Amino acid sequence: MIKSLKLSTFDPRTKLMLMVCLSTIAVFRDEPPILLAVLAVTLLILLIGGVNLQTILRQAKAIFLLIFSVFVIQCLFVRTGEPLLSLGGFILLTTGGFVMAATVTLRFLILVMCALMLLTGNSADYLPAMVQMKIPYEIAFMVMAAVHFLPLLKEEAMDIYYSVQLRGTPIQGASLPKKIKAYRSICLPILVGAVNRAKTMSIAMEARGFRAKENRTYMRRLKLKTKDWLLIIALPLLTAVLMVVTAIY
Repeated sequence: MIKSLKLSTFDPRTKLMLMVCLSTIAVFRDEPPILLAVLAVTLLILLIGGVNLQTILRQAKAIFLLIFSVFVIQCLFVRTGEPLLSLGGFILLTTGGFVMAATVTLRFLILVMCALMLLTGNSADYLPAMVQMKIPYEIAFMVMAAVHFLPLLKEEAMDIYYSVQLRGTPIQGASLPKKIKAYRSICLPILVGAVNRAKTMSIAMEARGFRAKENRTYMRRLKLKTKDWLLIIALPLLTAVLMVVTAIY
């Protein structure tokens, strides 16, 4: 029973629908208690679905600095509500700023946790899944190509970063002008490598007759199981009911 609930056993279209429904609630609701409940449900789905807890923590750690920065900015610049914290007559934190910061932080976390659902199963299945959803195969291919090359770009960026440091260019603890110069020397090779990779890929696609015919054939054709159909029908209905009920109360 638990094995059948693993996210890797579901159709990619079901996972896309689940991600869309959770993201819709996260984007359109502003109440921290509701967003906290949605985050708890998302984490529960990931844990039941077979996603390792270490993977969840590693993903949250990767965006911790971004989320913390957004939290601090919202606290400092949103000035609505009653004062909560002041220093020397200057109001540092208000109730409105804290609520907005909590809302944005929870929303970010939900969206990132939803993206983890797409990492389960075979990533190659998303291409035929999007095509069977009547998305033009050119767009589906571009999406999958971007997802495929992101880890390669990250690895290339880290290699360039370490090579710049090995050549004696200080980055950690350097002044702002020196950091800008160092990061410029890092970004330019990454950009050139990405352009060259895109050029090589376009030549390979043309050589293989990409877009030569309007319709393409695929070796695999995905089939929705009973549990996939149930979720695809139930998830939008539950999302709509939740949105209406929370809007009323």
